[in-house]
Amino acid sequence: MATVLNAKGVPLPYSGSSTRWYSATNSGPALYGSIYNDSLYGDSNVSVTMYGGKGDDIYYLYSTKNKAVELANEGVDTISTWMSYRLPAHFENLTVTGDKRYAFGNELNNIITGGSGQQTLDGLKGDDVLKGGSGADIFVVAPGNGSDLILDFSAEDTVRVGSYGFTSFEQVHANMVQSGANVRLNLSSTEFLVFANKTVDQFTAGQFDLALDRSHLQLTFADEFNTLNLWNGSSGTWDTNFWWGGANGSSLTRNGELQWYIDTSYAPTSSVNPFSVEDGVLTITAARASEAIKPYINNYQYTSGLLTTYESFSQTYGYFEIRADMPEKQGAWPAFWLLPADGSWPPELDVIEMTGQDPNKLLLTSHSNETGTHTTAVSTPFVSDTAGFHKYGVLWTEDELVWYFDDVEVARAATPADMHEPMYMLVDLAVGGLAGAPADGLATPAEMQIDYIHAYSLNDWVI
Repeated sequence: MATVLNAKGVPLPYSGSSTRWYSATNSGPALYGSIYNDSLYGDSNVSVTMYGGKGDDIYYLYSTKNKAVELANEGVDTISTWMSYRLPAHFENLTVTGDKRYAFGNELNNIITGGSGQQTLDGLKGDDVLKGGSGADIFVVAPGNGSDLILDFSAEDTVRVGSYGFTSFEQVHANMVQSGANVRLNLSSTEFLVFANKTVDQFTAGQFDLALDRSHLQLTFADEFNTLNLWNGSSGTWDTNFWWGGANGSSLTRNGELQWYIDTSYAPTSSVNPFSVEDGVLTITAARASEAIKPYINNYQYTSGLLTTYESFSQTYGYFEIRADMPEKQGAWPAFWLLPADGSWPPELDVIEMTGQDPNKLLLTSHSNETGTHTTAVSTPFVSDTAGFHKYGVLWTEDELVWYFDDVEVARAATPADMHEPMYMLVDLAVGGLAGAPADGLATPAEMQIDYIHAYSLNDWVI
């Protein structure tokens, strides 16, 4: 049986060669293997759960309709797929070949392999072996997830190490030691990362996604949402409508949105309030519109909420952050974003957008008119866990935009030439648009929960 040594010198086995082959085509809802080494092939047109049983089994999954199940101590089992995938329990190894996909491990010591193009590889728990393949791959390590080995770290690859507190490449480099043919990066007193067949002098700053350095930030705006302070025409923090919106509220039709943002000051829709505050958490609720209020909201099918600081706060450059629990529901489209205080568009800076049905994918975008037409710079990094409350932020400087998830860099882009004037903040829960129509028509409402929104100015920031 072929093996590879992990970072701690423990041999991790690959699945043995198959001696039996099974296809899900015309198989019905279940496909069973044998007690031997099996290859089980899914079918993109068949909803099937495959059970390899004993032996070393290799599963080929072609769509989300294909499921794989193994029990403990049933051999060395591998899943191979083009899709983004997270290993279920009792599987040892994973191969993901699709471009711009993720490959996440499980509690075991896994061998995680990418293909051509870009994959995001995160072994999660265990002492894993990671191999990105060709393309600019992203490797992720985090405290408590063991000590990993990267077999093929190349000049175009990056590794997210920021969750260990590194805020500079100098700190990273100081924690590297040469260990024979490999480089060991000491991450903490108990965890480390090994780069196979590398020397310390081969690494560069651009290969490491670091932690946000908060020592340069000065708080300029903070809402902890112990109450919701609405703009009343002369004072307050948040308006519940776009500055260009109608008296009865608004929506963004150009985005294909299906919801109507309720203006809480509009009497005919006062029976619907998408905002609620409890225990320091603001909840924005998207729900089906009642027949009674549809005539007052342009016959939209759904209601939801929008908040803006257009009347109360704007700033040029800085760090803008939300701590929120995002909805994981088909059709939900939460966002925290910035628009120019002078009312122009573009530019626009999207701190975070997500779609409820794809919670591991962050949508990070800057919009510009610097070329005379609307252009965008879009990054779509993957993270392994967005359940519950997490921090989403963007650092806006004169030269660069850097996005962070839980204080760890996940993307960066050049600041557009037309993004140098004050911008105000918006937060909303849209329905439809990028997220598509709700599969259940929001029979159960979608909720975006917000712990706080903060903004900071930059104190002698150097990036």
